[in-house]
Amino acid sequence: MTFALCLQLPNHLKFKRRVDIFGNFLPQIIFLQSIFGYLVACILYKWSIDWSKAKTQPPSLLNMLITMFLQPGKVNPATQLYPAQPFVQVVLLLMAAVCVPWMLITKPYVIWKETKKIQGQGYMGLQDEAPRDSSDEVLEGEEEGNGRVIVESSEADHVRVLKLIINTHTYICFRSNTALATS
Repeated sequence: MTFALCLQLPNHLKFKRRVDIFGNFLPQIIFLQSIFGYLVACILYKWSIDWSKAKTQPPSLLNMLITMFLQPGKVNPATQLYPAQPFVQVVLLLMAAVCVPWMLITKPYVIWKETKKIQGQGYMGLQDEAPRDSSDEVLEGEEEGNGRVIVESSEADHVRVLKLIINTHTYICFRSNTALATS
């Protein structure tokens, strides 16, 4: 998913869509990395430790991720992966929590402000014209205004979050089945 987000960035830069960079790309990448990037970093860290010489057993990263959401800032000392883990997890959760309204509000707000600025310069929308036949498909959707942008933006964000949840669920099920098969 990170790769797919990064593929969008050159398009945003080429077409000079700053609102898409600051309103979509940045909060999405921060959200994704604060949860799943953290999980990948923990996996790599766990692999780098020689657990045969450690005083504790290797912690379950699956339980760590679940506990991170259910009990923020609380880590059992017996399952702690590294010293500052509770603080880091709380900071990452706060970052993810800030990104959700950032994703949902920024782009529609900027478009609304631009629309008000254009209307303030004396330009008017199509709603002041004579009523058109409802079958006019050429201009369909022009009068929908910012509501359409808000719905499309929030729908895309919801789809991304659902994909993250589904991918995590698949990973958890795969890891659970692998653990059962090896025990």
